Amino acid sequence: MQNKLISSINGPVVEARGDGDFAMHDMVYVGKENLIGEVIKLNKDVATIQVYEETSGLRIGENVVETEAPLSITLGPGIIGNVFDGIARPLAKLEEISGNFLGKGLNIQSISKEKKWHFIPAVGLGEQINLNTIVGEVKETESISNRIMNPYKIEGKIIFIAQEGDYTVEDVIAKVKTEDKVYELTMMHKWPVRVARPYKERLTTDIPLITGQRVIDTMFPIAKGGTAMIPGGFGTGKTMLQHQIAKWSDADIIVYIGCGERGNEMTEVLEDFPKLIDPRTKRPLMEKTILIANTSNMPVAARETSIYTGITIAEYYRDMGYNVAIMADSTSRWAEALREISGRLEEMPAEEGYPSYLPSRLSRGIW
Repeated sequence: MQNKLISSINGPVVEARGDGDFAMHDMVYVGKENLIGEVIKLNKDVATIQVYEETSGLRIGENVVETEAPLSITLGPGIIGNVFDGIARPLAKLEEISGNFLGKGLNIQSISKEKKWHFIPAVGLGEQINLNTIVGEVKETESISNRIMNPYKIEGKIIFIAQEGDYTVEDVIAKVKTEDKVYELTMMHKWPVRVARPYKERLTTDIPLITGQRVIDTMFPIAKGGTAMIPGGFGTGKTMLQHQIAKWSDADIIVYIGCGERGNEMTEVLEDFPKLIDPRTKRPLMEKTILIANTSNMPVAARETSIYTGITIAEYYRDMGYNVAIMADSTSRWAEALREISGRLEEMPAEEGYPSYLPSRLSRGIW
C-alpha cells in the first residue's frame, strides 16, 4: 500500500501530497482514525479526497493510505431486511460497536461472515457456466431466495460443487475451470458502487408496475423497468407517497434510499415498516425491503454516494430475476450534496448554482 500526507482540510474534502501513486475513485484510509474516503481528483502529486465520515480532529501531516481498490459493496445473503448507511455499513452493527452516535473509522462489511446459510446447489459437475449463471440458492428470508450467481466474466466448467448444507459466505461452494485457471466461488463477492453491473439486453418496458395507488395506476401509470419522478415543494407529500408505493406495490424487492432526508422521516420508515405485512406474501414487509438511511445530519459526501450504493444493491437482485423497485428520497438533496462538494473543490458553478455536470450525472444512466 502507498501513502501520501494530508496538506489541506476543507470540511469533507481533503488534499494529500506525496509520491504515492493514487488512482481515481480508489478507496483510501485518511488519518490516524482510518476515515473512509475516495479519490475524486488528481493533479500531479496532489490527490483530492472526499471523506465519508466527520473530519473533525483530523490534522495536517497525517497519512492517507491507498487501498488500491475502488469503493465497493460486499454482496451476498444477509442484505435484505437490513438498514445501511450511505456506504453500506449496517447501522445495527455500528450501534453495537459505537453506541447511539456513529464512531469513526469503522470499516464494517455489509453482511455477516459468521452466519451460516443453507445452500442448495443448482448445477452439477461438468456443467458449462458463464456470467451470472445461478449455481445455487439460499433462503435469505421466507419471501426471497438469494440466487448465488457466478460473478466472474468467465466461461468454464464446474469441477466442484458443494453438497446441500450450511455454509458461511466465505466458504467455497463451487470451483470453475477455464482453459488456464481454476476459480473458487463463494456466496459473496464485491462490486464497485460506481460501476454499473453488466446486462445482455435492455427489455421493452411494457409491463405495468402496480403501485397500489389507484390514482397513479389510472392516470400516471409506471412501467416495470421505467422511471418516475414525484415533483413538489417541501411538505407536499412526496415522501408519504413513496412510503405508500413501497408498502403496496407489486415489486418483489424494495430498495428505499433516504438521501439527505430529515431524521424524523427516516424514523417513521424504521418504525412503520417492521410492523407492516406484505399483502402479497402475508409476511412482514421487511422480508423484502432494504433501507439506506443517510439523513441530513450525516456526512454530506456519503449522501452523494448513497444513491450509487442503493442502485448497486438493486442491480444485484435484478440480476437474479427479481422485480426491484428503487426509491430515492430525495434527488434535490442529492444535488445539494453535489453542490457542496463542488463548492469546496472551487469548481465553476452553473447558472442555477448547481455543478455544471449535474445534468450529465442525472442522464448518465444512474436512474
